Parts: sequence; C-alpha cells; structure tokens
Amino acid sequence: MILHKLLVHLVVVGALLVTVTSQSTRNRNRNRNRDRNTSGSRRQTSSDPDDDFNGNALLEKYGYLDDLPSGTAQHSEASVSQALREFQRFNGLDVTGDLDEQTVHKMQQPRCGIPDVIKPGQRPLEMRGDGSEMSPLAYHAPGYKWDNNRVTYKIESFTRQLPTRDQSQSFVNAFRKWSDVTPLSFRRTNGDADIMIKFGVREHGDGAGNAFDGRSGTLAHAFFPGAHPISGDTHFDDEEQWTLREDRGTNLEIVAAHEFGHALGLGHSSHTTALMAPFYQGYDPNYSLHSDDIRGIQRLYGSSGRRPVTQRPVTQRPVTQRPVTRRPTTRRPTSPEGGCNLRFDAIEQIHDSKILAFKGREVYTITRNGPGNATRIRRMFRGAPTNINAVVYDRYGRNLFFFKGRKYWKFRGYQKQPGYPRVLPTPFQRIRAAMQWRDGGIYLFKGRDYIRWTEGLTQTPSGYPRRTREYWTRFPSNPDAAFRSYDGFYYVFKYFRYWRYNSRATMSSGYPKDTKTIWLNCNRSSQLRSQSRSQSDVFSWLTSDINNGVTNN
Repeated sequence: MILHKLLVHLVVVGALLVTVTSQSTRNRNRNRNRDRNTSGSRRQTSSDPDDDFNGNALLEKYGYLDDLPSGTAQHSEASVSQALREFQRFNGLDVTGDLDEQTVHKMQQPRCGIPDVIKPGQRPLEMRGDGSEMSPLAYHAPGYKWDNNRVTYKIESFTRQLPTRDQSQSFVNAFRKWSDVTPLSFRRTNGDADIMIKFGVREHGDGAGNAFDGRSGTLAHAFFPGAHPISGDTHFDDEEQWTLREDRGTNLEIVAAHEFGHALGLGHSSHTTALMAPFYQGYDPNYSLHSDDIRGIQRLYGSSGRRPVTQRPVTQRPVTQRPVTRRPTTRRPTSPEGGCNLRFDAIEQIHDSKILAFKGREVYTITRNGPGNATRIRRMFRGAPTNINAVVYDRYGRNLFFFKGRKYWKFRGYQKQPGYPRVLPTPFQRIRAAMQWRDGGIYLFKGRDYIRWTEGLTQTPSGYPRRTREYWTRFPSNPDAAFRSYDGFYYVFKYFRYWRYNSRATMSSGYPKDTKTIWLNCNRSSQLRSQSRSQSDVFSWLTSDINNGVTNN
C-alpha cells in the first residue's frame, strides 16, 4: 500500500489504467525495445515462453525497474533478476529471478496500469535491497477519500451491448459491495456527481495518454477521489466485449466493483484473490470482497457494523511481512494527569493503527473513552526520549521518528534502530510538530513556518521554509501536535482546540473545535460515554460524532 511519488503523479495526470498486454502492442514495441531487452533475455529459461515478449518494459512500467538513462543500451543482468524476483514475490509466484513460463503467463494477463511498487531509484535508502523489505502492504490505501460518506454517481453513457437496465443494476450491485461493509451510501443522480460513469472508445475526453486502444487492450480506468473535476470518474472501453452472468467476454459488474474501489481511494492488494488485486480474475457468479479488501476500505471509511460475507480465508502468506516485535505490557488503564486540562506534546497513529498521545514521560492510547492505558514512554519505546517535541510515523518507510531539541530517534515497530539518536542539522532543530502529508513528505512545523524533512538532508531544501497559511487555511502557529490519520484527514492541535484538514489542505467546516469533548472524553453526554467500540473503530466514531454535532460547536 507505498507509492507516494508515483501515486501523486498518477492522480495529477489522471488514471489508474487497467491494461492488458496485447499481441498487437508487443508487435509495435518489438523492434524499438529489442536492444533494451537483451539482458532480460539472459534471465529467460530455456523454454523461451514468448520470444517476442518484452519483460523489461513491463517491469519498468510497474515500478520494478528504473527507466533506462539516455544512452544506456540495456539493464544489468543483476537488476533484471532482482526486479523479476520482486515481481514474482508480489504476485504470489515461485521466486526464481528468471523470466520463466509462469512469470510471462502472469505478465500477459489483464491487469491494472498503476505501478505495483516505487521504482528502485526513487525509494528511500532504507527500502533499497533485494525487494523483500519493499513488499507493499497487503491492501493499499493511498490516503485519498471522499469527505462525505454519501457519494453520488451519474451514468453519462451506456454500452449498446447490454440492456441499460441490466447495466444500471450491475453498477448498483458493484457499489453495494462497498456500502455493505462501510458507512458509505451511493445515490444515482442526473446532475453533477462525485463519480461520473461512461463508456468511450479511443480518445474519449481525458487526454491522449488515457485513450482506449480497442478490444483486448485497456479495459477500463478510474481516478482517485479529490478536488479535480475528473476525480472519482470511471470509464469503460466500449470496444471490449462486455457481458453479464456468463463466462465469455469481460464481466461488467466485477470490473466496475474493482474500479469503484479505486474511485473510493483504494490501490491494489497483493493478495492474489482479492478484488483489488492488480490482475483481472475472470467471471465468478459468487464474487465478493476479500477480507483484505474490507480491511482496506474500512481503514478509510470505518465499519458499517454489519457482518459482511467474505471469501474463505486464503492459505497464501501475505506478501508484506511486518517486523515481529513483542508488544510491551502496560499498566491498568488510568486517567491522564491533568484530566480535561491536558495538552499533549505529540499525537500519532502508528504501524499497528493505535493512536498514541505523548505527554511528559507518559504515553496514552486514545480510544472512544479518551486517553487511557497510561505507561511510561521508555517502557513502550525503550531508548526513546521524554518531553518530546514531535512524533511522526512514516507509513511508506514504516519508521517512527521522535524529535526532541537537537536530536531525533528512529524506531521500527517498538524497537529503536541502531545508531540513534542522531543530531539534526540546524534548520530542523527544536520543532513544535510534525506530520506526513499525502505526497509522502514529512513536514516539520515551527512558529509560522514549515519545512520538508528527510533523513540525510544537511541543509534546508530549496524553497523552504514556507508560511503554513500559504498552503493550509487558518493553520495555527506553533501547534502542539499534528498527525495524519488513517481516515484520510489531518489533525492539528493547539491549546484546547483542534483543526481538521482534508487532502487538499482545506479546513473542514466548523473547525477549529474543542479538544476536550472528542479527544479527552470531557463534557460528553452520558449516552455517548456509555457506548464503546474497539480501537480499530476509533475514527469511525470520531468522524461520526463530529458530523453529528456531538461537540456542540
């Protein structure tokens, strides 16, 4: 789920293209790419499954290989072998490092055009290696979501291959897969809508780079949620053979359900049987969301409270292997010192989805009932500082950073990494807050300014520092804490108020609001306090309570 540079680019230019490597495309590219494929052919087994197949071009397209620099004839044999291993690992194949028959067969299946991984040259240093640590999360939620759980859609055009009533119902069924497991509802409208659905051929109005290419080429494409007029829109190639309730052709409802997953903010899953897996899996009359699809969409929008029907659990081991660390023991739940007058030093949602709030020497777990489970910071994170300035979790590098004064610490899970703490260059010292933005950048806040930071920087990046209010509306100066949550919003705290921002840096209506009611469980109604939900649902209740006016603001 970790493609920040590529994802931002894809959202800007417009598409998640579902592509099939067609024979005609291979023929057009054969002569142009013959030299570039030389080293890749060395990795091909003696069976030579397809002499014309350009494996290197596909590995480049989906992020496993860097693009060849100008003047370079071919990739090294080692880089191709490593890219093949990574592709095989991601897609549940036997890991051989060879362009063997199983790999070519997989590469030629219908699939989505979004890159699977970040190109090797664009990855952070700690993520470069043999690919085993680069494996994305099983599901991928880039962080784009609709601000409202009531999503509208409009069908701008139909295909002539199927009755319009059947097509309309197939879209209703596809949307229902997602509404059954989330608080989302979908309503068809004849006016402006969040998701515009249409069929088109060749160049169909969203740029030559997104043009369809006839039967057996691009099946469909969709766009992430956002503020652009085309955000969320879903297009189908009308030259494909669209069918319903039969094995031949391409099933419209299943493709629509996959594409609507993108339109709601999901990327691809590395579970090969998930609906959001990169490869189209054919017609299944009993298709349903995989448990992994459900975890992904609920990470964005929360749970519906209904019990979903899912596929049987798969025996395949997920691609992602998170660090296994022993979860530290904590004391019995206690109320934070300071009660309703508590101001936190930092708040962050970490690798295991817990929302942690730091104050002095203590760390608290934020739940529906406010902060609890107090424990010493150094008991939970051995070697961490106390009285910290900021904490930020890098969800792409999967590292947790602590900042205090002139130094910073790096943790993987709950374990401090060797060689830390380290001294920060002067421009990055004594910050007030930090958070990771949707572009993957970590931003540090101090006074009225912010600055982008990555490990290894020795001086201020070009163009920084910048004024926070030039980008974020009404952003408070010298904030106490800030973090990016898994509900797709960004929260900023100062004194006893908090601000909420969407992915366009726009403050949500009605903010800032009182921190005490939602975050400290003060001044709530007895009915609200009596309700309880699990930690995994914390943002379901948080956003629901805010939207329903629980804070009385």
